Amino acid sequence: MSAWSVFKFGGASVKDIPALRNAVQVVRRHGRSPLIVVVSAMGKTTNALEAYLQQRELGDLSAAEAILSELQSFHIDMAQGLGLWDGALPAQISAEWARVASIDPSMPYGRRYDAIVSAGEVVSSLILHAALCAGGLDAHWADARQMIKTNADHRRAVVDWEATEKGVQTILPHPGIYVTQGFIASGPENRITTLGREGSDYSAAIFAYALHASELTIWKDVPGVLSGDPKFFSDVLLLEQIPYSTAIELAFYGASVIHPKTIQPLQGRGIVLHVRSFLHPDAPATRIGAFDALIPEVPCWIRKANQIMITVGTHDLSFLSEGHLAEVYRIFSDLGLLVNLAQHAAVSSRFCVTADRVTVPKAVSELKANYRVQLMEDLTLFTVHRPDEGARTWLSNQGQILLDQRSGVVDQVVIRLNSPG
Repeated sequence: MSAWSVFKFGGASVKDIPALRNAVQVVRRHGRSPLIVVVSAMGKTTNALEAYLQQRELGDLSAAEAILSELQSFHIDMAQGLGLWDGALPAQISAEWARVASIDPSMPYGRRYDAIVSAGEVVSSLILHAALCAGGLDAHWADARQMIKTNADHRRAVVDWEATEKGVQTILPHPGIYVTQGFIASGPENRITTLGREGSDYSAAIFAYALHASELTIWKDVPGVLSGDPKFFSDVLLLEQIPYSTAIELAFYGASVIHPKTIQPLQGRGIVLHVRSFLHPDAPATRIGAFDALIPEVPCWIRKANQIMITVGTHDLSFLSEGHLAEVYRIFSDLGLLVNLAQHAAVSSRFCVTADRVTVPKAVSELKANYRVQLMEDLTLFTVHRPDEGARTWLSNQGQILLDQRSGVVDQVVIRLNSPG
């Protein structure tokens, strides 16, 4: 294990001028060389870039241009407000937005998605790097696309670990403080790829693995990993200690604090993950590592709103074979549509996916060529790890249960919520 540490800052930690100034202070107070700082896009930039792409896909170029113009103004205002709009930074940021605007609309959708959405991380890292330098730190900017290497699966690329380890050690040969991007990478022919939505945590874990780092700290706007999202669940508790295996399960089912793939590379090299609050950096936090038990041992809640249940069956009501299911999953995979929950019966299967204005209609259109397809929208998926009777009673009172699946220590329930009031 080396002396390297990895810090990761998400979008909320650099969402505005006070937040970015705070991030600089966190690095100054808690960072030490050698250190690599991985940063996400600022605030809701990724959502805005997805909206820009969708408007272009739908043919509304004026709406797309308005979104891009607003993004440009936001980042310029950030840099100017920090006193950074000088030197090389204006040209660097302008060049990145120009690259986005010039992307060929005839590219395959997944390739265009990665090429466009990656701009958020690039611009964010340029501004954070300039802010760290202005704050007196001898920081260097590094391009994640030159270090993290993947296959050609756009929107959810698979890491080439050997090439990545070589790339990281080539670009970062000497100790120091470096700023780089989360979420983005490059595949064959150096085409931009991305690691899946909210993939910056995974990027940080990849860098930690490649550098044999001693620790990874993810800075969040919450005290650490909680037993549920306090916006939706009452009486949540800070999870002080989480075994790797439990963290992997929570992340797989959608715990928003941890990206699903983050834990495995850390576990492979025994790297401890700290989840700490950038608002209260000295407060108690969560540690994830080779521990024997979850502390405290309580039910853990995960909520996914804006879900759609797609029911697929054959036209003649014959059995759904393995070949049918393989075709359905291929359609979802080709479009980058992630299945959050599936339940299979003799003549039909149900798939719970997150609503998407572009990919869901495309998937439904392809499916209807060979299958009966029904949609149910505006649903919510709840996942409970280690549920007790109180948890199950609470779920039953939330609305109409459309799908209920239990597996080991995990319950998953799709619900049409009761109307407010």
